[in-house]
Amino acid sequence: MGVIALVLRIGLVIFVIEAAIMVGFSLLPFEMGAGQQALFDAILLTLLSSPLLFYGVIRPYVRTQKAIEHAAETARQHSESQLAQILDAVVDGIVTSDERGIIQVFNPAAEKIFGYKAKDIIGKSLNILMPPNEAHHHDRYMSKYAATGQASIIGYGREVVGRRQDGTEFPIDLAISEVTIDGKRLYTGVVRDITKRKQAERTLIDAKDQAERASLVKSEFMANMSHELRTPLNAIIGFSEVARCEMFGPLGHAKYNEYVGDIQDSAQHLLDLINDILDMARIEADKFELHDEDIDLFKAASTPIHFVHSDHLTLHNNISEQMVLLHSDKRRVKQILLNLLSNAVKFTPDGGTVDLDAFVAPDGGIVLQVSDTGIGMNEVEIDRALKPFEQIDSGLNRRYEGTGLGLPLVDRMIRLNGGELRIESEKGKGTVVCVHFPPDRTVARDLSQAANS
Repeated sequence: MGVIALVLRIGLVIFVIEAAIMVGFSLLPFEMGAGQQALFDAILLTLLSSPLLFYGVIRPYVRTQKAIEHAAETARQHSESQLAQILDAVVDGIVTSDERGIIQVFNPAAEKIFGYKAKDIIGKSLNILMPPNEAHHHDRYMSKYAATGQASIIGYGREVVGRRQDGTEFPIDLAISEVTIDGKRLYTGVVRDITKRKQAERTLIDAKDQAERASLVKSEFMANMSHELRTPLNAIIGFSEVARCEMFGPLGHAKYNEYVGDIQDSAQHLLDLINDILDMARIEADKFELHDEDIDLFKAASTPIHFVHSDHLTLHNNISEQMVLLHSDKRRVKQILLNLLSNAVKFTPDGGTVDLDAFVAPDGGIVLQVSDTGIGMNEVEIDRALKPFEQIDSGLNRRYEGTGLGLPLVDRMIRLNGGELRIESEKGKGTVVCVHFPPDRTVARDLSQAANS
């Protein structure tokens, strides 16, 4: 639009002057030839229009153009100033190089990271910021990219090793991008010093390794102490049973029988606790072995039910005598049932009900289910109950004490069988615990298997 306006203004000036010249020729008292008139017309038009065109058209146009150029230059300088401030303020190092790997931009953050001053490093090779091995790989990457156009490091972030001015090497995060300006390729690397992050990661890894080693040593110690812990307890239980039965004659006073019974019960309880701890230790030390056989669940459940029987609760064994067989370790299955039933009885108030069920799941596996009408748990308490040595605080704890290993042991044992433990519970409405054995543990019942079980 500026050029069109300029042409119109020039045309208007020439038209006005030409019109005035023509009027002047018509007023002359003598006649001029066509050639003379054309010559004088051109001379007069040039002389009269030049000052007007210069002052009225060209000069204002030049001033406008200079004003536009000045505004553009001011905007450019302002933009460059803003960009410089941004580069100065950004916390990541920014290093720009040309196609030859010569450094063009080196911001203050890069100065802090690498220890060089921008004035000292701009114009030098980018390889000065890398160890020799990294520099070799970088040159190879860039050469391959220039030859094939296949980006292996352009546009991606990666961890590399940088080198400071003092020669020390350190880990950095590096992301390289490409831009073309005036037909020239420039590569900009955004650099972040991750030394502290790597140190923190190393500290966490070392702490984790140390904790795992300590846990392994503890588990191996507990697993190896099985004989030493059980032998004296078995002796206490055995000799107290001999005294309780008065095998070699009467003890003499009724109180002795009572005390011997207390000794035997306490020793048995302690042995059960130690067995739980040792089982957990063996599982954690990967020394827990299963001795699988085909199990009649109806018969296997009778012993755990007998142990937890209470006159204050109603306990139902709903397992069918025709239930399919379970291929697993019979002793561990009884232990699973005992732990689940003990917890159910422990947290069910007087007058409540505990049910034991077994059924075949839709996938063909076997599910052992213990449900109660007890106090129930919320999600936080369920999570605590599945952690070793954690116990849920309750006034009902007085009925049965324990180590807090019941559910964790069940969870570990069912995992060893390839199954899973599921708990559904609601505060004040009871709990349902399901132990799901995989389909390959299910065995069809027949006469020979029934006889063997």
